[in-house]
Amino acid sequence: MKRRLVKVIEKNKISPILISQRLKRLTSIVYKLDLNPQMGLGGMQDLGGYRAVLKDVKDLYKLKAILENTNHYNRYEKRNDYVESPKTSGYRSIHYIYKYSSRVPEYDNLKVELQIRTKLQHNWATAVETAEIITKTSLKSSQGPDEWLILFKIVSSLFAIKENLPVLEEHEDMTMQELMVQCYSLCEKLNVLDTLRALRVTTEHLEKQKFPGDYYLIHIDTEKKGVTINVFNKSKYELATQRYLEIERAIDDSKSAVVLVSATSFKDLKKAYPSYFLDTSEFLNALEKINANCIKLKLVKMNA
Repeated sequence: MKRRLVKVIEKNKISPILISQRLKRLTSIVYKLDLNPQMGLGGMQDLGGYRAVLKDVKDLYKLKAILENTNHYNRYEKRNDYVESPKTSGYRSIHYIYKYSSRVPEYDNLKVELQIRTKLQHNWATAVETAEIITKTSLKSSQGPDEWLILFKIVSSLFAIKENLPVLEEHEDMTMQELMVQCYSLCEKLNVLDTLRALRVTTEHLEKQKFPGDYYLIHIDTEKKGVTINVFNKSKYELATQRYLEIERAIDDSKSAVVLVSATSFKDLKKAYPSYFLDTSEFLNALEKINANCIKLKLVKMNA
């Protein structure tokens, strides 16, 4: 299904930032089932997921129209548009749920989720994942320290203003400058910029090695601020899955995380899952610009 998406995008001359796929982490599956016990494993829509990140809203809506006006996929089931109607957390993306058609009985009817979002929306979402590692909470499920939740809501609305999209309902009566001041104040109070900078892990030396392969097993240690990567080709997929499960069972969730993903190159992998490399560079750049503009416009004092 990811290959089909690539063909559709190429045919319609859309230039995506990245296209990637992943299998849901075991701990994420258990957590979601705990939150929704009546759903059951068979009702989970995103055990298998793939994603397209587009450069801007124009390309996002172009792809959206193509997906909804052509019949090139297996059985399309439903769409959740969190761009026009963002989640209360500030999350924005468009989700499509499909049922996979296969001659192999155990694969037939399995649900697969496609997410499409802009680069700015992607930067926000991956920064939330990194902050979850810091706070050891599920911010994207609106669980965690109130001030962190408020910060990401504010940034989501500021990003929406930049993309000419609806702000969160709770921010409809606020000006952009008021949102910027709140963002600045929370960044200062929570020491957000310094914290995210400190967690950054340099991976240039890894990129130089190119890491040819089909599957990447990423193990992140938040205490040591390090990332270990094992690369597997298609013929070693079962071994990769076995290693993933071994690490998943052994790790202390408060200190480590592990994920098995597929990407066309190590560079694409890092783009698709920057939170697993503790790399929030683009999100940091956006926050720094917001805060610098607050000072430039004299909305706050330098040492506020």
